[in-house]
Parts: sequence; C-alpha cells; structure tokens
Amino acid sequence: MSGYLKYLFVITFTLTISQFTHADNLSLRMIDTKEGTSKFYHELLSAALASNGHALEIINIGDRPQKRTVAMFENGQLDIIWLLKSAARSKKYIDVDVNLTSGLMGQRILFIPPDTQADYVEVKTLDNFRRLGKIAAFGANWFDEKVWQTNNLPYYIVDGEWRSIFKRLLINDPTKSRTPFHYFSRSVTEITIEAKHYPQLIIEQNLLFQYDRDFHFYLNTKSAYLKPIIEDALKKAEKSGLLKQLIDKHFSTQLRSLNLNKRILISLHTPE
Repeated sequence: MSGYLKYLFVITFTLTISQFTHADNLSLRMIDTKEGTSKFYHELLSAALASNGHALEIINIGDRPQKRTVAMFENGQLDIIWLLKSAARSKKYIDVDVNLTSGLMGQRILFIPPDTQADYVEVKTLDNFRRLGKIAAFGANWFDEKVWQTNNLPYYIVDGEWRSIFKRLLINDPTKSRTPFHYFSRSVTEITIEAKHYPQLIIEQNLLFQYDRDFHFYLNTKSAYLKPIIEDALKKAEKSGLLKQLIDKHFSTQLRSLNLNKRILISLHTPE
C-alpha cells in the first residue's frame, strides 16, 4: 500500500470512529417543567437510547413558558422539544415520527372552578356540551385551538404565560372583571400532577374528551442528523414494551384516580 493510500485509510478510519463515538454519546438541551410533567419524556428518551446503545446527557435548561420554549427551539437554544403533532409542525420542524404516550395526550379532562361542577352533570353528548356555552382557555399557538374550532366550541387564547389560566379560572366575583373563560382542558397525563400545584381548582368528575393526536419529539434543523437515531430507538422501545412500561410507571396511578372508564366519552373531530 502506498504512503498516500495508507494516509487516506487512516483518515477515513479515524473519521468513522469519530462519527460512531459522536453518535454513541449524545447531549441534548431540553426543558424541565416545574410541575414535573417533563420527567416521563426525559426518561423515555434516555431509556430508549440506552437500550439502543447510546448514552444521553440531558442538559436541563429549566422551565420556560411554551411560547418562549418554541422561540428558543427555533433559535437553536434547545435541541429537542415535545409538542402535539400537526401537519404544520411536521413541515416546519424535524418530526421524530413516533407517538410518545400511546394516545393519552389526546384524552382530555377539564380543570374547573370548584363551584361549577353541577353545570356539567347533565352533559351526555357533544351537543349537550356546546349548549352550555362554556368557553375554553388555551395558550397561544396550541393545537387544541384548532380542535375546538373544528368542533364549534368557543375558546379564548391567553397570549403570555399559559399558567396564568389556572389562577384566572378562580375569578368569579361579578363585581370584578370576570375572566372570559370557564375551563381549562388538560391531558390525562398532566391534570393530576398539575392539580397538586393548583389545589383551589377541581378536576371535572364526569367527562372525558378525546381527539386523535399525540405528542411527538421535534428536532431543530441543526439536530436533524439525530432523527434516525432517536426514531429507531423509540420504535424499538415501542416494540419491546419499554414504552408501555414507562407509561405505566409514570401514569398508571394518575389514570386510575381519574376513573376514565366511568366517564362520559365525548369524541372530537381531529383536524390536520
């Protein structure tokens, strides 16, 4: 072998080893919600990658309002986020095409003021619910807005810190400026965790809303090379039962407490 070919072989071999090592040890900047709802997504990503031979270091950048989180993601200050899948997001970002909660994110229950439970007792259908005239609250650019719009349900957008919705739901004094909404729809994976932080509100007891959508991980363009690595790991986690195991670990107690099988199921049409 000539000196040039030996040199070329060494360089190629070194690059291959370097690329393998880079893929084998990953560092990702992610948010960490103060309520703890991010723990499942951190553990799922770490465990799925570990099962596929990749060590993950999560660089925790703390909690941020969702609008700020998306802005940081788009500016390259975050490597990966989880959002409800939509055609627009999958076109704009790099979609890791695996459902993360086996559809649980599309199952929604209402946070309501404590003196309004009786308003919902007679609701049996979507039409019944529409006739109540109750107005939902959502954060800006949430997929839920499209769902409620598609199903002819009124809603109000809070353009700012979405957590202000919790406190504003309690403004019931007619002598003051009443809040322009009546309930806050949350996933069955979120609502009992959040209820511990906002005990002045109650979880509505009778209804379960459902639409056909789930969280996906999204990568920004700088991290696009990680899509096949993460997607393959998550698909294997789904097939092996690891995903189900982690869903049970994080959510089974919450789901039992919500008595989902005793609730009135209201199916919502899902937009693209």
